[in-house]
Amino acid sequence: MSLALPWYRGRAPHRSGGAAPARAEALIPIAQFVYFVFLMLIFIGQQPFSSRNQEQLVAMAENNDGSDPFKQAFFIGFALLLTLLELVRRYKPQYRFTYWPLLLMLAWFLISCSWGVDPFVSFKRAMQQVIVIYITFVSLALLGPERIYRTLVAALVTSLLICWISLPITPNAVHPPTESDKALIGAWRGFFFHKNIAGAVMALTFVVTAHAYFTSKKWYYALFSVMAFVFVVGTKSKTSLALCFAILAVSSVYRMLSQSVAKRAVLLLLVGVGMLLFLGLYIAFQPLIERWFADPTAFTGRVSIWKVAVDYLADHPWLGAGFGGFWQVGDLSPAHQYLNQQFQLLTAHSHNGYLEILVTTGPVGLVLLLLSFVVLPSYWFLTGTTKQNATLMASAFAIWSFVLYQNLLETSFFDKDRQVWVIFLSSIAIAHASFKAVERPRWHRQRARTLATGAPA
Repeated sequence: MSLALPWYRGRAPHRSGGAAPARAEALIPIAQFVYFVFLMLIFIGQQPFSSRNQEQLVAMAENNDGSDPFKQAFFIGFALLLTLLELVRRYKPQYRFTYWPLLLMLAWFLISCSWGVDPFVSFKRAMQQVIVIYITFVSLALLGPERIYRTLVAALVTSLLICWISLPITPNAVHPPTESDKALIGAWRGFFFHKNIAGAVMALTFVVTAHAYFTSKKWYYALFSVMAFVFVVGTKSKTSLALCFAILAVSSVYRMLSQSVAKRAVLLLLVGVGMLLFLGLYIAFQPLIERWFADPTAFTGRVSIWKVAVDYLADHPWLGAGFGGFWQVGDLSPAHQYLNQQFQLLTAHSHNGYLEILVTTGPVGLVLLLLSFVVLPSYWFLTGTTKQNATLMASAFAIWSFVLYQNLLETSFFDKDRQVWVIFLSSIAIAHASFKAVERPRWHRQRARTLATGAPA
C-alpha cells in the first residue's frame, strides 16, 4: 500500500506508466464521497437533537467505555471500505505516509494501556483513535490534500445549513430546560450534543469559509461565513467566540506572508507567545478567575476539574493513568479518588487537552504530542507554504491554531470521535501533504565540478 513507503526529501518520484486510466480515475469521486459520508456521520453523531435529561447523561457516562457496537462497526466498516478502494486503486497515490512521530505516539498510547486500571477499556479507546487516524490518512492517499480540503469544506457547510434549518423545526436544536447545568439552557447547539461542540465546529466553519471566499470571491462563501459566526454567537460558547476573529486575523496575515519564511517565523513565534500570555494572565489573575470558574454553572467549573488531574499527577508523575484511563472507567476510575465536587462524576475529560494527555500518558506522551502536533506542524507552516497552496495551508493553519488554543480550555486531542478532533486531523493531513509536495533541495553532497580542461572548478 502507498502508506508504507520510505522517507524521501523533496517531491515524490513519478512512477512510469503515463496518465491513469479513466476507470481508475473514477475511483477518486467514490473515495471522496465515502470520506464525505464519514465526516457527516461523525459530525451528526448517534443522537442528534437528543433531549439530554439527567438520566441520559448518567447513562452515557456509565456506558462510555468504547464498547458501543454501532461505533465499532462504523469505524471498522469505513476503514475496510477505504482500504478496499486503496487496494484496487490503479492511479498514482496522492500521498505517501512519512509522519512517523504520529505512529510513535500511538505506539506509546497503546503501551500505556497496560498499566491502566482497566487495560481493556483503555485499549478499546486507543484502537478507536488508531482507526480514525488510519481513515484520515488513507483518504489522503486516495484523494490528496486539495480534495480532502474541498470535502471538509462541503461537510462543514452542510452541517451549517442543517443546524440553521433545525432551529425553527425542532426545540431540541437549543439546549432544553431539562439541563442540569442551567447556564446551558437556551444556547444553540443544532444537531450537536453540546453547545461547546457546536460553537467550535461553527467557529472553524466561519474561518474556513472565509478563506474560501478570499480565494474564490464567491458571494455564497461570505454568506456561509456570516451564518457560521451568528451561530457561534447563538451557542454562547465563549472560547469559540473569543477565538473566531483572532484566528481569522492571524491566518489571514499568514496567508499574505506565503513567500516570506522570516516573517512567517515571527508570526509563528507570536502564536506561541500568545499561548504563554494566555497562561500568564490566568496565573496573574488566578484568584479572580478561580472564583468565576469554580462555579459549576460558569465555564463548567474548569479550575476544580484541573485540580483533580493535578492532584493525581502529584501522586503519579511519571506514567499517568494509561490512555483514556483516568475519567469514566467505571467505579475504578482514578479520578474518583480526587473529586472535589459532585458534578465531576459526569466529567469525561480534563477540559485541557495537554493536561489530559499528561495525566493519562505521562510526560512521554505529552512530549510526543507537542512534537507531533506543535513542533513539526510549525516547521511545515514555516517552510511549506507557496502561492499555489496558500489557501490549503492558510485554512489548515487556522484550524491548527484554533485547536491549539482551544485545548487550553477544552479537550479535543484524541478525544474519541469528537468532531473538532476529526477536523484537526484533516488539517494536519492537509498541511503535511502540502508541505511534502513543495520542491526543496535534496540532501546530497555536491561533487566539485570539473572544467572541460580537467581542472577543478
